[in-house]
Amino acid sequence: MGCSWKLLRTDWINERNTLYAIVVGCGTTGIKIAEWLMASGSEITLIEKIVEKQRFADNLLGSVVVLGDGTTIDTQNTAGTKRADLFIATLSSDEDNMLACQIAKHHFEVDKTIAISGNPDNVNLLRLLGIDIVVDVTDLITEKIQSLVAPMLVEDL
Repeated sequence: MGCSWKLLRTDWINERNTLYAIVVGCGTTGIKIAEWLMASGSEITLIEKIVEKQRFADNLLGSVVVLGDGTTIDTQNTAGTKRADLFIATLSSDEDNMLACQIAKHHFEVDKTIAISGNPDNVNLLRLLGIDIVVDVTDLITEKIQSLVAPMLVEDL
């Protein structure tokens, strides 16, 4: 990926002046986020429990994937969550994303957690449970479609 700019949030960056992020899930979203973070100069580790996805991501990104379940303390410990500045859960299950982020936040004391939510009904609950940033996928898709369709609805004056 061709990102030419660096992350500017120094309050998330540790004493090595490098953001260390953990991304749970080697699906399309997790890999795109990992590529962007790497291109921005961040150190990353991905967590994936499906061997084929783990191998694919390792081949693509260079041996940065821990094989295991990101919703367990043991796997997060192996991934180095204790030293992470940022933890991002990109799994298809809101419940798994919530659990992974809660372990990172409360057991490993990660400062910033981000979870993807596929169900708009869960967004407020995820925020109430202490996840710092919840990305509502349905909302993003709706906004994008509205922005594309809106010009069609406006008549030329």
